[in-house]
Amino acid sequence: FAIARSKAPDAFLLLLGGRPEQVSEHRDESGELGIGEHCRFAGQVSRDLAQRATLYASVLTSSRTIGSNTPLKIYEHLASGVPLVATRIGSHTQVLSDDNCILVDPEPDAMAAGLVAALLGGEAIERRVTNARALYDEHYSPAGYRHKMRRLFDLVARRFAGVPVSRGQRSAEPRAR
Repeated sequence: FAIARSKAPDAFLLLLGGRPEQVSEHRDESGELGIGEHCRFAGQVSRDLAQRATLYASVLTSSRTIGSNTPLKIYEHLASGVPLVATRIGSHTQVLSDDNCILVDPEPDAMAAGLVAALLGGEAIERRVTNARALYDEHYSPAGYRHKMRRLFDLVARRFAGVPVSRGQRSAEPRAR
């Protein structure tokens, strides 16, 4: 954030999450970098509070450097209408792409460049936000989930009833294993 703030001096960081020792470490580090008064470290908060904070955010981030499972917050971030900057690691790229967020290498300079790009906005950023919402609506929203389940149940019912399913229908439907 210190690197990004040098290019976006009005930026303010609100960091939600983290164990108490992590919060303390980051708070100390921000003071040493001279940006402590431009940062707030809230530690772990309720899901409700995190969702409310999203309403006021200019940029959302997921800065994981390791991990194999997609963080649940990613789905809510996609729906938020707020630009998302995320590290280009497997747990993010299972869902995210350059079309729906700003993917960056898990390095401070790259994250800073992504933050600045998101803060500056523009047509490319707005397109990503629009694509993120469309992805959420189609695949991860309650309506999208219900649609997938209806397709799956229809396919199972057809097979159970002995109704042949053409090869094209199979490829468009989820595969049960």
